[in-house]
Amino acid sequence: MAKPILKINGHDYTDYVESMEPTVNALDAEGSGRDVQTGQMFRTMVAKKQSWSVTMTRMPAALQKQLIADIMSSEFYNATILDPTTGAQAVKTVYTSSTPCGSMRYIRDTGDVVYDGVAFSMIER
Repeated sequence: MAKPILKINGHDYTDYVESMEPTVNALDAEGSGRDVQTGQMFRTMVAKKQSWSVTMTRMPAALQKQLIADIMSSEFYNATILDPTTGAQAVKTVYTSSTPCGSMRYIRDTGDVVYDGVAFSMIER
């Protein structure tokens, strides 16, 4: 099995990933649903799409700024991830609709600004 990875628009964030929770979503056609009299489910699946809930570890302010730009500067972006259905690395076109930017911390000893807990979802196009 390949190693976990997170690259977004060519920038490698793998070392800063605290967790990535993948989900496989089934998309149903119009008309899918339950019969209101019998309760029987009728379903026509049109596609399967993946999504990921991502939480980052502490990261330098410059890297946090780059990450936010990578995921929010266009409607869609390319992310290289470990595909949970194949166990192989794959490039997916995804989007993110909102991003908590994390808790800003000032490290007095070094004068550095860091961010803890940047979190976002990536949803496959």
